[in-house]
Amino acid sequence: DTQKAGQVGLRGDKNIIYYKINNKFWYFLFLLGSQLGDEAFSAFFFSFWFWNLDASVGRRLVLVWNIVMYIGQGLKDIIRWPRPSMPPVVQLEQKWSLEYGMPSTHAMIGLAVPTAAVMFTLAKYEYPQVVGVCIVSTWCILVCCSRMYLGMHSLADILAGLVLSALLLVWVLPLVHYGDSFLICSPLAPAVTVSLSVLAVWFYPGSDRWTPARGDTTAALGCYLGVQLGQWLNFQLGILQHSASNPPYLIQSPNMQEGGLMLLRVFIGGLVAILTRAVVKPLTYQTACYILNTDKDTLSQQEHHISNKKKLAADLFYKFLTWMTVCFTVTFLSPLVFRLVGCDREGFYTELTF
Repeated sequence: DTQKAGQVGLRGDKNIIYYKINNKFWYFLFLLGSQLGDEAFSAFFFSFWFWNLDASVGRRLVLVWNIVMYIGQGLKDIIRWPRPSMPPVVQLEQKWSLEYGMPSTHAMIGLAVPTAAVMFTLAKYEYPQVVGVCIVSTWCILVCCSRMYLGMHSLADILAGLVLSALLLVWVLPLVHYGDSFLICSPLAPAVTVSLSVLAVWFYPGSDRWTPARGDTTAALGCYLGVQLGQWLNFQLGILQHSASNPPYLIQSPNMQEGGLMLLRVFIGGLVAILTRAVVKPLTYQTACYILNTDKDTLSQQEHHISNKKKLAADLFYKFLTWMTVCFTVTFLSPLVFRLVGCDREGFYTELTF
């Protein structure tokens, strides 16, 4: 499927290889499968749950994703097993090549997220269990196969990720399910989640070299914190109410009008998130520079290296606060904008069932 045309040269420690994609179907299929574990798809997927499906399931999914992501990324920097070398493989996703490979967090997320979605929805909605099994199987197989096809993981990386994810789900799913009421209703919840998130960033396992893993994990922690604070504030202000009826509920297909409103919410919510990020990112980075007694130009000239402590600190600071603010708008501000515009989802504020 992927044919190497020959090794052209060597610059530093990077092989430059020409290759040709012979089978476009498998290439684009597995490229799509890889996106199921990427940040862009995760942002769309979780936002879609809040804006168009079920916020109570959405916030549980984000917490499961957050816990599994943190443990997987942390283990990468502890174990420090390299990814498959090029050659003999061809790494078709260079953006991940700087990270270590064991275990595969794509495989972990590829099993954890769809499994959690099915488990949480089966307890709340009526639909055939075989549909859930098919969704989990297809999603997981597509993600795992894509990582090997694209040359980013070995079979051992994939299997280790799947086994670890399965073991984590045994205790993560009940913890998230039964802890949801505390995280939404308790006045102490923000103090707990903020403290744990900051400690998780601070005590993230160190590595022998710089990789994007710590920054991506910090962004994920900020995402969950923003989601939790938004949902918590909805409840504390009396906006979020308990459901008038008890589950299980029937799943109804949207009509044309409802489908149009769903697309409109995605457009408006996405626009709010993009504008928020455009404003908050430079502000938080500038704030980090002020706290660290440095400036943006100085940090931008430095390379990413574990010895450049100020650059690393500024990077973690802005990513955490930026994504926390963006995800806060997803669960708190955007739904208010939907209501103001007249495209709000019926039932968004009445989905508490604990």
